[in-house]
Amino acid sequence: MNRSTNVLIFISFFFLSFTGNLNLIDAGDTTSVILNSGNFEQLVMQSKDVWFVLFGAPWCPYVKSLKPEWDKASKALEGKVKFGEVDCDVENDIQARFGVTGFPTVFAFGPDKCAPPTGVTERTADALEKAGLCYYDKAQGCKMEF
Repeated sequence: MNRSTNVLIFISFFFLSFTGNLNLIDAGDTTSVILNSGNFEQLVMQSKDVWFVLFGAPWCPYVKSLKPEWDKASKALEGKVKFGEVDCDVENDIQARFGVTGFPTVFAFGPDKCAPPTGVTERTADALEKAGLCYYDKAQGCKMEF
């Protein structure tokens, strides 16, 4: 291979590492789903599950610092609360739909998708887990009333 081929390969790998998702930090230890215009409606809005959705951008230092905590909480709440991520650099329509203007923004979507999502301000794994369990318990209570 010549030098220009090596440079092209390097640039390609570099570009691929920064596109398509927010999972730039330890992507292997999370249950968080990449959400986009092709799956957001079906996975989040049409489900009866509780979802925590992280709106952000892979370049944002605040998103990068939240990611390890987010990933821990997603694993701890697996089977109770679903976690998803929207890359707002790519998914401008979803970002605009929910009025996201800063990163990271986390919304909780309860089982009643007619109600607006609730902002989640927690930024540590423990606090996210507690908030997630609170939303989960409320959802379970609602289901039992019917």
